[in-house]
This record gives sequence, structure tokens and C-alpha cells, in this order.
Amino acid sequence: MTMRLGIDVGGTFTDVVFLKDGEIYRGKSDTTHYDLKLGFMNATRVAVGRAGLELEEALRGADAIVYSTTVGTNALIERRGTKLGLITTKGFEHTVHVGRARNWGDGLPTEKKYDRGRAVRPVPILPQDRIVSVQERIDNLGNVIIPLRDDDVRRQVQYLVDQGVRGFVVVLLNAYVNPMHERRIAELIAEQYPDCYLGHMPIFLSHEISPKSGEYRRSMTVIIDAYLRDLTEGHLLRLSDDLRDVGYRRPVFVAKNTGGLSSLSRTQALHLLGSSPSATVIGSDYIGKAVGHANVVVSDMGGTSFDVGLVVEGRDRVYEYDPVVERYRVQIPYVAHWSVGAGGGSIARIENGALRVGPQSAGSNPGPACYNRGGEDATVTDSDVILGYINPDNFLGGKLRIDHALAERAVRTKIAEPLGVPLEEAAWNIKRLIDGFMGQEMYRICALTSGQDPRDFVLFALGGAGPVHATGYADGTDVGRIATFPFSSVFGAFSTLTLDVLQTYEKTLNLNLYAHRDESYAVDNIARFNAEIDRLMAFARRDMTEEGFDMAGVQLQVEIHMCYGQQRQTLPIRVPKGRLENAADVKYLCDTFNAAYGEKYGKGAVYPEAGVEMVEMRLNAVGPAEKYQLRQIAADTDPERSRTGTRNAYWGPSHGWMMTPVYARESLGAGIRLPGPVLCEAEDTVIVTPPGWTFRVDDWNVGWIERNG
Repeated sequence: MTMRLGIDVGGTFTDVVFLKDGEIYRGKSDTTHYDLKLGFMNATRVAVGRAGLELEEALRGADAIVYSTTVGTNALIERRGTKLGLITTKGFEHTVHVGRARNWGDGLPTEKKYDRGRAVRPVPILPQDRIVSVQERIDNLGNVIIPLRDDDVRRQVQYLVDQGVRGFVVVLLNAYVNPMHERRIAELIAEQYPDCYLGHMPIFLSHEISPKSGEYRRSMTVIIDAYLRDLTEGHLLRLSDDLRDVGYRRPVFVAKNTGGLSSLSRTQALHLLGSSPSATVIGSDYIGKAVGHANVVVSDMGGTSFDVGLVVEGRDRVYEYDPVVERYRVQIPYVAHWSVGAGGGSIARIENGALRVGPQSAGSNPGPACYNRGGEDATVTDSDVILGYINPDNFLGGKLRIDHALAERAVRTKIAEPLGVPLEEAAWNIKRLIDGFMGQEMYRICALTSGQDPRDFVLFALGGAGPVHATGYADGTDVGRIATFPFSSVFGAFSTLTLDVLQTYEKTLNLNLYAHRDESYAVDNIARFNAEIDRLMAFARRDMTEEGFDMAGVQLQVEIHMCYGQQRQTLPIRVPKGRLENAADVKYLCDTFNAAYGEKYGKGAVYPEAGVEMVEMRLNAVGPAEKYQLRQIAADTDPERSRTGTRNAYWGPSHGWMMTPVYARESLGAGIRLPGPVLCEAEDTVIVTPPGWTFRVDDWNVGWIERNG
């Protein structure tokens, strides 16, 4: 018997997927922000109970627990991290405050990026009085130009200690080429504050965390990782201890935003930011291949946010190489996804006589007005209740009783009466506005990022609210096929169980590969290339062995970033053998880069006459994990056996109120076709199919909503 648990802690709900002998069991509970462990345990108890097991029995017998959490994201937003001091090279004390030319707009919504008159840079994580510099200089070749002075370091360290810092971040110029000065600073701090003292100070060195060029991004990568380390580590260690107390004896694996998972001992705090949406993209790629679709728009609408991702031409990982975390650019290979403030809990309000929805959210507590937990604002969920899409008596399988009257009161008093419109029109306009906003964002992301027509994609409607609103935001994207799954509402938790163990190692390395002047390939750089790869391979062997893998079963993938001479725009190119042996291997890389550059930017942009360079290398060490396999289901020719009744639902001004058939989604078999309007109720979501669309179930139990004609 094999048992695995996948956990996704969201802003509103905590989702759990329990995989036992190839069968999926779902659990959902309120996220308990005051103690995330409680929400996890509550949702796990529901999931394992459906498999006929007690909580302790399931945890003791689990082969793996994979955890995805928002604790780091929330701590960064609320500024609850460790009080740190930064030591940098003299002359670079203001790097993190100055940032880059465009960083005033990083992380802002599109409309605010154009409002430059009101633009402000992000609030610094470290104030200027906790940033000090030391007299030292190493050049870009690793040569010591100005030696480090120990007395200078001790003096600056003492100043930071007097400021009350509880940890040191060390980011020196060109330390990624030669880290000797960073290492010496760490030795001096450890001498003054050794491990045996209560005043021991953690030390974070940039060449260990992010050995790459780019002073601002390298600095922010190390600062954010250090800032979140204590809080994130404390939460996960407490959870690990609690699981050990009930008998779980294996590592707790953590989903990472790099698209894989690892044990706590091999995870950085920065890797947890946005880990759930990243996992959802990887899970969508896995399922997309299983159902025969290489181009997928991933949409996950929960209670607080709307996350969008792309799977393009079946590529397993589409990385964002210059990602923004909160409002700061960092240096991690981040699985590309985009989040906007739109969800079931998004608050509707009147501003200057016009209706606005989001990005503010009612969250899980108090939540929408219909939850009857003290919330008084009108939300998207309240409008769905009024429109008849959500059954108040069967929300979350009846575990959460919805108060229809409270939803009506909130929408009437907050929206309908101020605008002077009927109640159903106010609710419909809330839905139409949030759907239009999400559809517009999806279209922009899909068209600009993939460069392809969104109509060539299928849409995955995920999250508790995704299947409810999918056709609404699909209209804004012009997508005509929408896929839903029996586990759509907990797809983030499911996706954690599709991740392989992954460790990523990066290194800035500038090498010339092709010189047009004499049309030669740089054979003399092969030895240096292989030497750096060998160093990264040694790290991979250390970490993957600790993760419990035989290296014979580990996939080692080498990728380099290439560009034309003096260019900043790079493209990632896979190195098939993982090493270079001769000029033919170098020529292959250059030819592959030229072809990829022409495909992305046009054949006229290809310019090998400038020479071809590599600027960075990356090694992915992948340990394959066991994954869920879709199963075919029995055919069904009589949908009426699954019909549970009818409900009056509002389908917009052109259709008005209509008595709409309602079906139990779990009991619909393969081959069923239901023309809209129709409502298919699952325990934790509703598949809303309006007029002009048809719902059908295929052999793999995928529910498709398809536009007629």
C-alpha cells in the first residue's frame, strides 16, 4: 500500500490531496492564519477519513508528505522577517535602495506602471542605517585589487550589533568570481559570536546563495532569503516535529517555485514564495500531456487570488529568469506564473459612482457576507449565491452553511441601492466585471508571453471558484475549450504530488564560444566549461545522495544562457551531453542558439557576425517521483440518473432567470453531453455552463465546457 499527502495552504482554504493506492481523496478546511498547522491537520483529517483511515494512522503510514505554504509570502508582505544588517563593498551602500532604472514599476499592476507621476520605489526591507561597507575590491576576473582589513570588518560588525541586528547579510562586489573576502568576513563574525553563545549570529553569504552577476538582484536575493529564513524554518520545523510526534518518520518535502521539491535541509526560504502556483503549472503540464494537449492556459481562481500560468508546446518548465518577488527582482529560476487580486472573496464597492471589484479580499475570516462570520462587504461569492450558481445548502458538501439573506443584504446595501439597479443586475455586474478583468489579464499574459494565438490553447479551470467563472473569463480570452477535473478545486495540492525532487545550481560564467572574425569555435574554453560543470555536479551528488537517491537514477540537465557579443538579451540552450568534448559540440550549441534566436525574434535578427557568448550555466538534478495516473471511467448514457433537481439561475440580461437543471458531477459517466444552461455540482465547486456552451465528460473523467459552434 502506497500513501502520499499533498498540501496547499492558500489565503482562504487549506487543501489536501491524499493519494492511496492510485485513488485520490480530497480534503478542504479554512486556513488558520494564527496557526497554519491546524488548518493542515483539519483538512488532512477529512481527506484520510474518506479513505477509511484515522489521522494518526495515515500520517504514520505515509510514504511522503509534500507541503506548500504561504507563510513566507505573508511574512514578506507584512514585514515580519528577521532584523538584518548588510555588509557590502565601499561605494555600493545604496545599491538596494537605488535599485535599477525601472524598479519603480516592478510588481505593480499594469495600469499603475503607466501612472509614472505617482510612482514610488518599493519600501526597502533594510533601512539605510543597517547597511555598512568595508574597504575592499575584487575585480571581475577575481583578482584582489584592495585587500580586506580585519579591523575595518570588526568595527562595522560592532556597529550593526549596536543597531540590534539578529543576522548578517554579506554581499561584496564580484564575490561570485572570488569569494575569499566574503569567507573572511564570515570567519571574523564567527570568532566574535560563536555558536556556543546566545548571541550567535547567522551569516548569509551571497556567493553561497546566489553566485551570479547583477549587484541589485544578487543583493535582494540574499536579503529576502535571509529575511524569511528564521520564520519559515521555525514554522516548518515545528510542523515536522508535530508530524514526528504522531509517528511520521520520513522527510517533509517542500514544493518550491523552481518547479520541484526537496527536503527541508535542502530548501532555501526564497524557494517557497509562489511555490503553489509554480506547482500548479507543472501539474497542468503533466495532466495536459496525459489528455493530449500541449498548449494550456492555467487558471486557478481561489478565494483570494487568481493565478495564471502557461504550458507552451508541452515544455515541462517555462522559467521566468528575471522574476519579481513582491516588488523586488531576484535571481532564481522561477516557474513563470502571474497572480492578480481576484477571487471569490474579492470585495465589490462603489468608487466615484462606479463599481469596482478587488483587489481587496475578505479572506477566510470573516470571509464573504454569506459565510455569516461577521463580514459585511459584498463579494464575488455573494454575487454567485444571488445568481443561483451556488447552492446554500450544499457548499463544501454542506459543511459550511451559506446564508442567502446575508448575501442579498450585502449586495443590495453596498452595490444595488447606491447604483439604483435591481439586485440581480448588481450581482451580475460584479460577476461580469471580475470575469472581464481576469479574461483581460489572461489574454495579455498569453499573447505577450507565448507569442501565440490564445485560441490555440485549452483552458484549465482550477480552484474552488475557477469552474464557476471559467466561461466568463474565457470570453475575454476567446478560448473555446475549458477543462475541469474531479480534483479541480484542490489542483494545487494535487500538483505537489506531480513534482520530482529537484535541485538547481547556477553560476555566472562568461565564455566566448564563436568568433566571426576567423570563424572559429572556442575550443580553448572547453576545459574551463567542464571544470565549472564538475563543481556543480559535486554539489548535485552531495544533495541528491542526502535526498536518498542513487545517482544512477538521477537526471542531470545542463543548460547555458547564450547571447550575441555585447548583448544583454539571452536565451537558454540545453547542453545534451552535459559536457563539451570538442569543437563539434561547441558548434552544435551555437547553431542551436542561432535557430532559437531566429524562431523567437525573426530570422533577420540572427547576427552571428557579432560573435556568440555564454554568460551563465545551470544544472538541474532531477530525482523522479511516483505520480498519479489518470484512469478511464465507465460509459454513461443516462444523465438523468445523476440529476438532483433544478434551480432558478440568472444568465444575464439577454436570458434572465431560467429554471436550470442541476446534476451531481461525481456520478456523471463518460460520454455524457449536457447543453447549457446547466449546473454540475461537486462537493467543493460548481461547474457553471451557460447558454451557448455544452458540458461533456470524456473517457478520463475530464469535464469539458465547450463553446457551441
